[in-house]
Amino acid sequence: MKKNLLFVLLLLIPPYAEGIESDLYVVLTEDFEEATIEEMAAQWDEVVNLEGMSFSSDVSSVSPGNQSLMMTSIIGSNTGGHLYKRLADYAGYDTLYARFYVKFAESCHPVHHFVHMGGYNPPTLWPQGGAGIRPDGDERFTTGIEPMGSDWRWDFYTYWMHMRGNPVPNTYWGNTFHPTPQVLVERGEWICVEIMMICNNPTDSYNGEQAFWINGEQAIHLGEGFPNGYWIWDKFYPHPDSVPFEGFQWRFVNELKINFFWLLFYMTQGSSGQVDTVWFDDVVVATEYIGPITGISERETSVIQSLNLEIHPNPFTVKTDIRWQIENIEMQDVRSKMQDISLKIYDVSGQIIRSFNLASGVLPLASAVIWNGTDDSGNVLPPGVYFCRLRVNNEKLTTKMIKLIE
Repeated sequence: MKKNLLFVLLLLIPPYAEGIESDLYVVLTEDFEEATIEEMAAQWDEVVNLEGMSFSSDVSSVSPGNQSLMMTSIIGSNTGGHLYKRLADYAGYDTLYARFYVKFAESCHPVHHFVHMGGYNPPTLWPQGGAGIRPDGDERFTTGIEPMGSDWRWDFYTYWMHMRGNPVPNTYWGNTFHPTPQVLVERGEWICVEIMMICNNPTDSYNGEQAFWINGEQAIHLGEGFPNGYWIWDKFYPHPDSVPFEGFQWRFVNELKINFFWLLFYMTQGSSGQVDTVWFDDVVVATEYIGPITGISERETSVIQSLNLEIHPNPFTVKTDIRWQIENIEMQDVRSKMQDISLKIYDVSGQIIRSFNLASGVLPLASAVIWNGTDDSGNVLPPGVYFCRLRVNNEKLTTKMIKLIE
């Protein structure tokens, strides 16, 4: 009787539609294709200076849409604007990626603060304060990708429990992490920006990470033991002849996770009446790497012809075989170019609950694993709907699985 009830419930789950917004690992999308600016604003938890926002027909050459969001700052009247989103009704995520396209007006003046991501405990529907104060490690951590001052170069602006201070005692105005070589901001052109955060786990470790990419090229990646570099007060500079970076202990409690995304254009400097403009488009937040709309994530660059993924038995009660096969044009070519392969199981909320360690580079084109219905910690999972995803390079295939009551 319980099994029949489960099948009835499964019939009520809508099929996943085409497009990245329906992908299991996607947490948030915003393409600014709504009919009105008010409709767009309703999708976010907090909006500041809606009057300074409007839709624009200025879009990047790779965008599938017809309009972007234009934010305008007028010194003396406002400080720019922002869109803030709490990412889930529950605590949040241990790993998160965000991608957005941005264009600064050619005459844009230096930006005070820009797009941020991070976590609050408890999660909130609006951004919290704390500027100049080092976090305790149980209530917040934040990082921002920023076009640094008048130099117009990209860097991180980060608050976490072990951040460095500046020469003024007991003041902490954010730590900056400077890519080497510098990555300059090209005003007047559309730019693809991507950021990543990984929480430290266990919570007493320093294995947290962060990274960002500009137009598909990684600018900096920081974690426990990499890169080598040195600190000058609150600024970190990579250098091969220096010491390894210590890594990030973002938190010391499990309840603090990544749970907000903040599309921010904060302007404070300039003369009264000064006008500055920025455009945003094609925002995606996900639990896996996203990539630009074109370039390294384009399907046509792949040498893989198709992926086959079979689950048997399905539905299952105790365990099931997960089998896959990779079909390609030239087998040897695929093996030589296969740089990334993963097999992961998700729950219906999109959270990764089991990851299988698979070899890269020389993986056989057909293989299998047995899943016994447990998570990465060995805990037996309850009956319900799960999703198995095979990813090879930039190709992905997802199959629904049903775990029944024994």
